[in-house]
Amino acid sequence: MASMDETTATTPGIRASDAEREQTAELLHLGAADGRLSLAELDERLSATYAARLRHELVPLVADLPAPPRPEPPAPAPRPLDRWGRTALGAHAVLVALLVVAVLTRWVAGGMVFFWPAFPIFWAMFSLVVHARLRRYGPPRWRARPPA
Repeated sequence: MASMDETTATTPGIRASDAEREQTAELLHLGAADGRLSLAELDERLSATYAARLRHELVPLVADLPAPPRPEPPAPAPRPLDRWGRTALGAHAVLVALLVVAVLTRWVAGGMVFFWPAFPIFWAMFSLVVHARLRRYGPPRWRARPPA
C-alpha cells in the first residue's frame, strides 16, 4: 500500500488512490476497535473517506487518531551449524559431561547429605545452552527502539 507523506497529503489537487482510501479506512476501523470512535462517527468518517477525491480530504479524517504501531522485526532465523560449530559444541558437551561425572563422584565419595553438585552442574549446563544459542542465532542485536 502506498502511504501518504506530509508534503503530498497537504498539497491540494493531488487525487487520492483507492489504496490510500483503504489505508485511511483501515486506520478508522482500528480507531473504532480501540474505542476512540463511536459507530456513528465511524460511519460518518467512512462515508467521507470513500467520497474523497483528493488526498488532502483524507488527512483530517484521521488527524485525531494515533498512528498505527510499527510492525516488529522478524526473529532471526537459525543458521545451520558448520563443521567447526558442531565440533566446538561437541567438545563443550564432553567437558560438561566430564564435569558432571567428576562432581557427582566427589559428592558420592564425600558422603555429604547436601547435594552441592547442583550448582556447578546448573552453571555448566547453562553455559552449554548459551553456547548453542550463540552458535545457532549469533550474538543478540541490541538496538534502541524509537518511542511509539
